[in-house]
Amino acid sequence: MAMLITRPVVHPVVHQQQPGGVSTIFQLDNTGTWFENLALRPDGDIIATRMDVPELWLIDPVTREGRSLVTIPGVTGAIGITQLTYDTYVVGAGNVTADPFNFQAGSMQVFLLEFKRGIPCVKLVTALPDAMFINGITPWSSTEVLVSDTVLGAVYQIDVSRGAITKVLSHEGFAGINGIGVRDGFLYYIINNNQTFFRVSVNTNFDITGSPEAIFSGLSMDDLSLARDGTAYIAAVGTGQIIRVNSDGSNTTVAGAANSTDAMGCTAVRLARSKGFDKILYVTTNGGLGAPVNGSVPEPAKIIAVKL
Repeated sequence: MAMLITRPVVHPVVHQQQPGGVSTIFQLDNTGTWFENLALRPDGDIIATRMDVPELWLIDPVTREGRSLVTIPGVTGAIGITQLTYDTYVVGAGNVTADPFNFQAGSMQVFLLEFKRGIPCVKLVTALPDAMFINGITPWSSTEVLVSDTVLGAVYQIDVSRGAITKVLSHEGFAGINGIGVRDGFLYYIINNNQTFFRVSVNTNFDITGSPEAIFSGLSMDDLSLARDGTAYIAAVGTGQIIRVNSDGSNTTVAGAANSTDAMGCTAVRLARSKGFDKILYVTTNGGLGAPVNGSVPEPAKIIAVKL
C-alpha cells in the first residue's frame, strides 16, 4: 500500500472566461433527479448513471433522445462508470439517496455492464463491505479499474475478471478524494476537503514514485476527464463551471458560471471520441440539488454538450 509522505505546493487559481457553445442534449422531466457520471460507447452514445435511482440511461446525442437502459439490482443508486474494454463498462453503485444526499456504509458494489447481441447485461463483480462511499472510477488495465473512496481517503484496485480487491492507496492526504484518472504514469485526483486537483507519479505496482503536485485549487470540484496531452477538464460542481486545466496550472472556464444554469450542478465530464465529435465535451448534472444558482429551485438533471 503506497503512502503520501510529502506536502504539495498549491498553484494560484486564475480564471479566464472563454466563450463556447453549450447545448442541452437531454433533460429528465422531474426535479430531484441526479445524473452522476457518464461513459461513451464506441458509436458515440452516452451511458449515464443516475444516483437518485439504480439506473443506467442511454442518450443519443444526435437525436437527443434518452431512455432507461438497465436497472442495477440490490442497490438504490448508481455512482461512477468507466469504459474498461470495447463496449464493456464498470459501474459503482450502492445504497445512496440524492436529495438529501446520504449513503449506507458497507453497501457499495461494483458491477460489469456488457452488451450481448445488443442486449445490456449487468452482473456483480464484487461487493466492497469495508468501503464507505465509492466515487471515481478509472481503468488501470484491460482487466482492472481503480476506485476512489471519498470518505475513507483510499483507492482500491479491482480485478474485474476475478473480483479481487486491493487497497493500493490510503493516507490522510487522500481524505475527500473524488474524481480520478491515469495518464502517462501519473494518477490525477481531486480532493474535496481542500478543493484541490493533484497529480502524482506512480509505477506499475502502484507505488508512488514522486512528490504530489497540486495543479489547481480554489473551487469545489467533482469529476475530471483527461485529454491525451494531459490537459484536464473538470466539473466544478460548486460554481457550475467546466474548467480546462493545463499541467502548469493555467486554466480557462469553457462553460458555465456561478450565476448561470448552463452547467448548474455539473457532476462529471467526458471528451467525445467519435469522428466529427472530437471537439465536444459531454457533461452530466444533478440539476443543482443542494446548491441551485442564486438559491433558485433546482432543475431536472440533464446532459449538456460543450463545444471546445
